[in-house]
Amino acid sequence: MTRLIPLIAVLIPSMALALGADHSAGPVIGSQWPAGLKELVNVDNRVHGYFVNATDVFFFRGDPKALNAFLAKCAELPGSRLQVVLHAGKLEVKSPWDKSPREVTANWQLSAAPCGWSEHDKDKDDKTRPFLTHVDIWIGETLSLAELRIPANATVKSGGEIDAFIKQREDAGK
Repeated sequence: MTRLIPLIAVLIPSMALALGADHSAGPVIGSQWPAGLKELVNVDNRVHGYFVNATDVFFFRGDPKALNAFLAKCAELPGSRLQVVLHAGKLEVKSPWDKSPREVTANWQLSAAPCGWSEHDKDKDDKTRPFLTHVDIWIGETLSLAELRIPANATVKSGGEIDAFIKQREDAGK
């Protein structure tokens, strides 16, 4: 047994220790969520969700009106920073442990986490906004840029798919 303890101590740092699972189809309640997030995610058009440690991820399907209302509510969450990333293509609905995408469709995804927990959080030390809501939107299938209304207090970025496509074409022409 005494020889086993040093071996375990050496092996544990190299292991990824995370807790995660799929959210149930019913109502979900987060312990560290800002007021209003529970109502935002517990809606009929949520098609899937999961959590890993303190980060919750939810998938939604809806028309531009539903998305715009969703974004407006995200922007009003107290103590939260809203980031929006626009993507081209199709959103694959899956949890990190799924072998393949689920047979449901979605066109936006919300990641929500206390600041410092999310992979999307670039301002981990900003204590003025202790929570991060990150919305990824897939433009094309049912959503268009012309119909999108992103709140003024949200930061907006490209998902990079179009930039990568253009670069690949440029590189192929060299």
